[in-house]
Amino acid sequence: MPARRFHQVLFVDDFFRSPDNGLHYFPANRRFLQGFFGSALGRLGLPMREIAPRSHGGTIDVARAMALLGLPATPAGWARASVADLAPLRGLEGLPAFGPGCLVIGWGLTPALQHCIDRSGASYLDIEIDPRRFTEHLHFCARTNDARIRAALEARAIDEELFWNHAAAIRGRFARRGAGALFDPRLRVGLFFGQSLVDLSLVSGGRSQHPSAVIGALRTLAQEVDLLVVKPHPYEPALHDLAPIARAIPNVAWTRENTYALLSAGNLRFVAGLSSSVLTEARYFLQPVRALIRADRNAPECLPAACSPWLPVGPELGALDFMLDACRAPGEEAAAPPAGAGAWPADAIERAFSTRWGLDDRDPGLQSLPELVLGRDYAFRTGNPATAWLAHGWSAPDDVDTWSEGSLACLVIPLPPAAVFAHPLQAPAQRLRVRIDYRCEAQSTRVVALLDGAMLPGQRTSGAWRRSLVFELVPSPQRKCLVLQFFVGEAADAEVAEGADEPVVRSGFTLRRLRVSMSPAGTGDAAALPQPDTTAAAPERALDRMLRVVLQSRRAAG
Repeated sequence: MPARRFHQVLFVDDFFRSPDNGLHYFPANRRFLQGFFGSALGRLGLPMREIAPRSHGGTIDVARAMALLGLPATPAGWARASVADLAPLRGLEGLPAFGPGCLVIGWGLTPALQHCIDRSGASYLDIEIDPRRFTEHLHFCARTNDARIRAALEARAIDEELFWNHAAAIRGRFARRGAGALFDPRLRVGLFFGQSLVDLSLVSGGRSQHPSAVIGALRTLAQEVDLLVVKPHPYEPALHDLAPIARAIPNVAWTRENTYALLSAGNLRFVAGLSSSVLTEARYFLQPVRALIRADRNAPECLPAACSPWLPVGPELGALDFMLDACRAPGEEAAAPPAGAGAWPADAIERAFSTRWGLDDRDPGLQSLPELVLGRDYAFRTGNPATAWLAHGWSAPDDVDTWSEGSLACLVIPLPPAAVFAHPLQAPAQRLRVRIDYRCEAQSTRVVALLDGAMLPGQRTSGAWRRSLVFELVPSPQRKCLVLQFFVGEAADAEVAEGADEPVVRSGFTLRRLRVSMSPAGTGDAAALPQPDTTAAAPERALDRMLRVVLQSRRAAG
């Protein structure tokens, strides 16, 4: 069964994403391509080889390539290289000479590589995991500059109704389990989904974008809801990229709830992100979407004119009949599929990648949060209703208390209507008095608490490791819940100057007890709350710097 159109197949990924540019390189995706397609291509008698950087046993000198492009060998240079004209690399040692008769099968090809391949007269098949990951089995999405390959993809494309049907099934499932709203049904909630720090879909205009670049747009969105809830990326432990949101937007909370349970929440008003794949999924859950950047990798003006849209296809992409169809010569009729061609493992992709990316049949759905009872002491241990307020960054409670995990933790506590709507004429001097007791195992551990985007003054009780926060706030109809953010680091780390070695978080803290009560204003040892709108510029900068240091410590630890 000779292939008549192609004389070689090259497996290529984004080889600019290498240690030469200060980035982690993941060869497993490229190796997967050869393993997955190798059987069919080998049966067609096509020679195959992988293209890789020298850092991982290949032939491409990435450092030399960056120099020829006039770009710095840094992550910023990598972002610019993703949309650069690669013509200066023609003849570079180790770079293959793409040309007619060459089929390039790539994983996440950059716009620059697609143009380079297309201008040479070669054909490419660009493949990734389809962003709609809530179906029973994972799928590929693929695009190409080749009309014949496109026709073969379109003939095998998955019907759009499959995704709508699976989303409906998930919504029905979460309607029967868990709470119907995130935190509290009285709250109007917007969701912001974080992403991996290094992601081709974050490159816009040849620059890697971060939440700090869209704070203005996020602040405007946050004004539409009671809470802007941040869901960090589950595979990205570093949270320093999201720190600006915590400081700049007063009504921010955090969550670790399942993505699809969140998309099914009845009090959700929009789903936002820079370019998260969840934005694609949210449409099938009938949620308004707010994309805050336009990624180069999917912008038509950045791609070859012949590039097809992404087409969803199943794992049968690796079958012989697809390759026969894609490789047939001009004018040749499509080959009849071999006997048993449809017998392809439906779970082939998730078996290869060993993950389901968030779809978990055991997930109990959103937690139902109990309403606070004024004057009651709450302990954060197993069986206590207060554990439902542990929104993000906490270990599973034990019989004594709960432990903070990582550099950021968040409490979300629904307030009772009696406190929210306290009439100022009936109780003109009444305040909500909040006391939180916690314990740090290391005396040097620094815990910074934020309320409404402002830092709460810390207090110590007896002993060097036992500490407490005590503060008051005025009851307001607008305050339907109490959201506290905790940032954790070593006290000495906060003094590290910018540019110095990044510190490492060595400890956390245990949450012991919480009590909220009504009391006359200004009594006892309650701290006066700073107002975010009136805080001087110098303290703001100091807090920003401190939060950045604390959160960067998580990245250093990883």
